[in-house]
Amino acid sequence: MPDEAPLALVESRANAIRIVAVNARAEKEGVRIGAPLADARAALPALLSRPAEPRRDWAALLKLARWAGRYGQARNRDGEDGLWIDISGVAHLFGGEEKLIADFSARLACFRLTARLGLAGTLGAAHALARFGSPGGTPWAIAPEGETCSPLAHLPVEALRLAPESVLLLQRLGLRRIGQLYDLPRAALERRFRSETASKSKAKPSAAIAGAVLARLDQALGVSAEPLRGLAEPPVLAARRLWAEPLLFSEPLEAEVASLAHDLCKSLADQALGARRIRLSLYRTDGSVAEIAAGLSRASRAPAHLIGLLKEKLSEIDAGFGIDAAVLEALAVDRLGTAQAALGAELSHTACDASAALTDRLLNRLGPARVFSLVPHASHIPERSERRAPPLDPGLDVVYEPPWPYARGPRRPPFLLEVPEIITVMAEVPEGPPARFVWRRVATRVVRAQGPERIAPEWWREIAKHADKGDSRPRDYYTIEDDCGARYWVFREGLYQHAAEEGPPRWFLHGLFG
Repeated sequence: MPDEAPLALVESRANAIRIVAVNARAEKEGVRIGAPLADARAALPALLSRPAEPRRDWAALLKLARWAGRYGQARNRDGEDGLWIDISGVAHLFGGEEKLIADFSARLACFRLTARLGLAGTLGAAHALARFGSPGGTPWAIAPEGETCSPLAHLPVEALRLAPESVLLLQRLGLRRIGQLYDLPRAALERRFRSETASKSKAKPSAAIAGAVLARLDQALGVSAEPLRGLAEPPVLAARRLWAEPLLFSEPLEAEVASLAHDLCKSLADQALGARRIRLSLYRTDGSVAEIAAGLSRASRAPAHLIGLLKEKLSEIDAGFGIDAAVLEALAVDRLGTAQAALGAELSHTACDASAALTDRLLNRLGPARVFSLVPHASHIPERSERRAPPLDPGLDVVYEPPWPYARGPRRPPFLLEVPEIITVMAEVPEGPPARFVWRRVATRVVRAQGPERIAPEWWREIAKHADKGDSRPRDYYTIEDDCGARYWVFREGLYQHAAEEGPPRWFLHGLFG
């Protein structure tokens, strides 16, 4: 709709169709937000109207807030028609706060968005300047560093984000400007409220209204902190790049991302940290954002490793009309000390890094749901002594260390069947290893045997009624070797002396040695 025609967006509110937004021409003609549409059309018959679409507006505001991450990682929506950004530590990349806010305003104008901007040391002050403090029709207002009182003093009390009843009560008391509240004793303010609300039975208590006013004033002036909840998870460390000319091709983009990875890893090394989760945000010139996230099974600050994880997905990014800003963040970190320089420890550390790198590549290529690590579990039954766990769990080491029975007991086979398989023993020595057995229809003759190693049942599982059939009988494990040199790990479940009560013993094959 051209701006030459007065236009208002309307929706049904309080049993009437009311105006919720107007364009510049309608505002110039005196149309006000909140007025009934019938009254506005009586005063301005040429006024056009369209139904408001709050859900689409909310989604568009959320998209804009995500894109605004180029100016600061902590940001979120502010009400139904605004957003806030914490630009701490970012302004110098644009040449200062004034150039940053000018760049922001120019980009919003390119998106055909009319915006009023405010910059101050607190959210309350920035909100007041953006909505009530643009001097001389300029699109933005900036409060000098350390000076919040003076820029807010001439603004109306509505700028303090107060409830309508609080604003009305302040106006009745003759307090119309924020500056009038500065030197007013707080006890006197509460007394004034008490006298004004004494005759109103349904009014809020004077102490509550005075407290709300003073709390908002303290937040705006920075006397008390105001908790801010950002739209996205705040990073621990971040590195960013801005380019005057947008990047359109993958080669220069990959080179810049590699430079970002080196900067981030340097910051991690300075604090003896390693990244566990990283996120790359690429900001396009059309106001959209592309994000790449990667998880690491072990903390790392190796630039080549981070670049490798991002490069696999970077080729899938559509640059659109160009990418002019990028931010690489470390969302989760772990303490990471210096590697041991001794030869043996260095080789071990290199092997761990290689294993972690392989795990990370599989994770980010196949997805976390398809990759798992083995971790110890409190059970001395071999098939229950380890469990699967996601490699991205904090504190989980990608290199599997066997549980305590493996570490201190007899050697275990490198290949363990998930479920022991029954074997048919053709020749057997009483209370000893089998002489011949059949497994998967193949007969095998045993030439050597070692054992037994007895593993008792977990009696507490039987008490808790979690025991499967056979779990209540002990196992005698043997390491055996056939005439071809293959080695097996087999066990006999049950004892011959208890055969009358529990049934005859059964033989199982549980693992294979290399």
